[in-house]
Amino acid sequence: MDDGNRSLDPKIDASTDLPVGRTLKAAYRAQREGGRVFPKAGEIVEMDFAVGSLGLAARKMLLLLLQKAGGDAWQDRTFSITKKELRGSHESNDRISDVLDELMNVKVKLRTTSIRNREAIMTSPLMEWNIEEVSEDGMSIVEYRFSEAARVAIAGSDYYAQIRMAVAMAFKSKYAFSLYELGSLYLRRRDRRWRGTISDLRQKIGVPADIYTNFAIFRREVLAKAKAEIDQLSDFVMTWTEIRGDGKGRPVKEVEISFEPKEPAAIEEAADELERPQVGRVARRDGSVERIVPVAHSLPDALPFPSGSLHFSTDARLNAIVADNGGGWDRDVIAEAFRNHLGSKLDTLRGPALYKAFEGFCISFVRLRGRT
Repeated sequence: MDDGNRSLDPKIDASTDLPVGRTLKAAYRAQREGGRVFPKAGEIVEMDFAVGSLGLAARKMLLLLLQKAGGDAWQDRTFSITKKELRGSHESNDRISDVLDELMNVKVKLRTTSIRNREAIMTSPLMEWNIEEVSEDGMSIVEYRFSEAARVAIAGSDYYAQIRMAVAMAFKSKYAFSLYELGSLYLRRRDRRWRGTISDLRQKIGVPADIYTNFAIFRREVLAKAKAEIDQLSDFVMTWTEIRGDGKGRPVKEVEISFEPKEPAAIEEAADELERPQVGRVARRDGSVERIVPVAHSLPDALPFPSGSLHFSTDARLNAIVADNGGGWDRDVIAEAFRNHLGSKLDTLRGPALYKAFEGFCISFVRLRGRT
């Protein structure tokens, strides 16, 4: 069974001829370079939904599953990923099952070629199946297999979007996420413009048919908000032009969306923003001021390691660390061992330094004593 932590086969090199397209060759290189950027197949970026759609969490999860499989995603095999990797910054696993169900239940339309080597559209699920370990331990795994249709599309892909993982994971709107992926794809083209009807655009980014039916509301709630996030966080800016039809009121019939790279200074500012706390990001984006009230219990970064039971601690991050890395041991057993190990040094630890030290201790504790 695949352990989800594969090294690249030394016989496979991105510079050699592979039975795959340019996208997967780029994926092999991305794995070697640390995975900060992921080349997502253009066929997946441009897919339309035949049945259902995907929310923001499901879109992010799909990206993580593809990245984990990397250059091997085209193969007829099982991959695995830990729940900790899937949940990102969340402190619990409670949504993972629901998001996996969402991925399993959609059907998509993918560009491909027919048996006669003609352009064609393939309708298929994205995922063949998944197996989720029921343990709430963050190191429990999800096994998964892509559908045959998805593997075929990925294997033959010769164009891709360079997705910056930190940017993609920072978005708060699924429409911003979708348009960011589309922009990352079009940024690699000579013509960086996408044009289509309102219906085409709604389908592409997953806007349900029964909301934002008035274009003025669609403009405000979808396009304007997506642009604000993309312009703030990514290395390009998004603009759009509305093409109006004839007749009463001259309604908007089509939209042309353009993506243009930023100047170096603006790219650096976007990178700096990704390093800043998410709290206040909207205020920094629109120039307003958010007043943050310094309530002690809401700022665990300022607090020392608790002297009492972790079962009653309000610091969710400490409890998540021991749940993920404690090997099933009672959290208070590990906490007491941690106190004894550090002694008076523990009084000086706060915030990220404390969390890092506690996580490292949990890992060492389990390595020495085993899992329960």
